[in-house]
Amino acid sequence: MGSVRGRGAPAGLAAIAVANVILGSSSLFWRALAHVPPETLLGYRILVSLVTLCAALALLGRFRAAARTAATPRLVLVHLTAAVLVCINWLTFIWGSIHGRVIETGLGYLIAPAVTVVLGTLVMGEPLGRLRRVALGLCLLGVVLLIVRSTELDWWVYVTIGLTWGVYTFLKKLTTADPVTGLTLETALLALGIGIAVLTTGYSLDPGPSAGHTDFVLLAVCGLVSVTPLWLIAFGAKKVSLTATGFIQYVLPTTQLVVALVWYHQRPSANTLICFAVVWLSLVSIVIESALRVRRARPQSGPVAAPVEKGVRL
Repeated sequence: MGSVRGRGAPAGLAAIAVANVILGSSSLFWRALAHVPPETLLGYRILVSLVTLCAALALLGRFRAAARTAATPRLVLVHLTAAVLVCINWLTFIWGSIHGRVIETGLGYLIAPAVTVVLGTLVMGEPLGRLRRVALGLCLLGVVLLIVRSTELDWWVYVTIGLTWGVYTFLKKLTTADPVTGLTLETALLALGIGIAVLTTGYSLDPGPSAGHTDFVLLAVCGLVSVTPLWLIAFGAKKVSLTATGFIQYVLPTTQLVVALVWYHQRPSANTLICFAVVWLSLVSIVIESALRVRRARPQSGPVAAPVEKGVRL
């Protein structure tokens, strides 16, 4: 098992890195549809993602697994909550991409891991060492300084994205469904909500009179923007360690910062850049602490593992 992981590690690392680059640069995709209302774009993202995911389930032969998940009340409740959170997250991200608030969306995804760590400690009793406590304290300080001193930013954007994605990630620890099945169930629940909204409210999927052929092509493929990174992350997660995955997750907010500076021409204040660096370094230290903990545990398991490996070779 370990050797397989070793041989596939470079491909796994590349897959997760590419997934995060796609997610980080997807702001440019939504900006190309800036003349379409954000809530309408959200509807298309949900519906087209559902079609794409159903096609994936059919190809993978996982419809039965999805049906079993949908028949479990506890899992449905978990994924319903996750669906509401991802809906708010997607809508905020689309809004930020259209209105040039990409530094804020990047900060949100940078803050999210801290939210997941705190929930893991409070709800699941996961250990919180001294380094993690210091790191979380620095992260909180950075966020407070951003809210108080970085007046050029819309603070509600990064707070909303950080909280929703952090809690969403935590909820994924509570489900036994695989990523594709879980996201399909969440997307189906959101699609049901879209249908109800269309029938009972003034909500519309009409992209507007200014929409052209290019816009309809982009709307038709918008599900791939969401689903492709998920496939890549699911592929890579099986081949690399959690510690390596933790490091690579910082590719997304870093990509967002580059996109904000180069394509959106956002001009962050010195306070914003300093706080970004503080939050970034504080969360990297959490990943380093996890790596050190695993490294300390290796000598204990080494003497037991060695005879098993010899037996396999023979």
